[in-house]
Amino acid sequence: MKNRRSYFWLGAIVAILLFLSAYLLVNARSSTLVYPMFGDAVNMDPLEATDINSWKVMSQIYEGLMKFRPSSLEVEPCLASHYEMSDDGLVFTFYLQKNVQFQDGTPFDADAVLWNARRGMEKADTSYYADLVWGNVKEVEKLSRYVVRFTLKEPRADFLTNLALPFGGSMVSPNATDLKNNPIGTGPYKLADWVRNKAITLEYNSNWWQGKLTDGVGFKSIRYLVVDDPEEAVNLLRQGKVHILSYVPPELVESLNAEANVRLEKTQLLTTSFLGFNTKSAVLADAKVRQSLVLLLDQDYLIKQVYKGFALRSQGPLPPALEKEIGCRYLSPNYEVGARLLREAGYSKERPLNLTVEVPLEPRDYMPSGGVKLGEGLKEVYESTGLVKVTFVYKPFESLLSDLMEGKATEAFVLGWSSDNGRADNMLTPLFHSKSPLNFFKYENSLVDKYLEEAQRELDENKREKLYREICDILLEDTPAAFLPIPISFKALDERLKGYNVNPINIEQLYDLRWESPPFQG
Repeated sequence: MKNRRSYFWLGAIVAILLFLSAYLLVNARSSTLVYPMFGDAVNMDPLEATDINSWKVMSQIYEGLMKFRPSSLEVEPCLASHYEMSDDGLVFTFYLQKNVQFQDGTPFDADAVLWNARRGMEKADTSYYADLVWGNVKEVEKLSRYVVRFTLKEPRADFLTNLALPFGGSMVSPNATDLKNNPIGTGPYKLADWVRNKAITLEYNSNWWQGKLTDGVGFKSIRYLVVDDPEEAVNLLRQGKVHILSYVPPELVESLNAEANVRLEKTQLLTTSFLGFNTKSAVLADAKVRQSLVLLLDQDYLIKQVYKGFALRSQGPLPPALEKEIGCRYLSPNYEVGARLLREAGYSKERPLNLTVEVPLEPRDYMPSGGVKLGEGLKEVYESTGLVKVTFVYKPFESLLSDLMEGKATEAFVLGWSSDNGRADNMLTPLFHSKSPLNFFKYENSLVDKYLEEAQRELDENKREKLYREICDILLEDTPAAFLPIPISFKALDERLKGYNVNPINIEQLYDLRWESPPFQG
């Protein structure tokens, strides 16, 4: 009897130890999160990067004076412990966190903030994100080792929000020598390895100053795996070899939703996509021709055939959430008027408009099925009219973006834009201000520039919205782009994951992501 009791207690102890071992194995920082990306990151310098894949990786490496609250567009102090703002909104005093180091051992203090701010101010004329965050800063001063004061040129309601952006607002080590390829920040993960077009590996920063937030649990490393084929990524998720899909092709939503080990999360991001027109090209210099391409664009066909029903009709340059607030007018599809405008411009079935369109090859948030499927849909829409002949050129996103940044000639292109800070100005100014380096339309209108600048300074919300409506009306006439359907986006996660959060501008915080505890098996 005694031996039986001994065996019973021994067995119970072994079972408990096995459970605790499994629990610790699952939850301690000992495993790797595998995250597929459709395309490589391009540039890890927060003042130079512009693509979503760089954004994803950098968000785990860098931090700013401010940060977004989980799953929110509201901001709170981060590398600043707190701040003070003057009554006129021109002066901000930041009190910095103490005992914080960059991943190379450089101390984070007022000198580091001044170095970053001045670097941003110097690059404001050539970098969109530098201008967004630092272009309105008149002066930055060190008041003590851990106190910094910013004086702005004019009041801006979005200053604190912009300081939280991974692009532009991130604090980088003043001793970093190659931020494009070797990012060095203060965040929870640091770069361990980057094999171009294959994988990026981050490892947990054991000296992270906020390490207590996670109680020592989470992933030891994150491996961003470059995958070309969305279906391959889906199969890897089904097999448990990858753990998060940021893009789910519309045609695979239903089958993934039926998988017991996969969880779908519906997201409505502040994103637009467009068929952009080079307004200086000979083919598209006439605004009436550009208007005809908007009027001939059958969004309902694209939604059904390309997006498999998981998309909304675009109503212009603003995503639905912001469009609802502003109320811009937009050209509705009208074949008869579109065809008439083309004929008036000298085109016919015997002499159609010949148009070359460059399209990113990889799936993107705004193009979840990839460039080829979207190109096939657009080709059917336009060529079915008999008045347009379209040639599509498919390029890796990095290559297309590089060509556009360098101003290389192209007639039309497909791209998308996601709001950086959740504000209407950020959907309009980067794309349509004549001095923006991201104005790939080569679009110029002095009145649009004037209204955009006035809206940035205007603190009265009603007056600001009126200016945005005026801008939309001008864009309606000038037509620098035809806006495409807005996807209803889905992310797919391994069902075992918990602690995942992403906000409406697609900023993910992965430091607290972990596996669920394994079930107890006696």
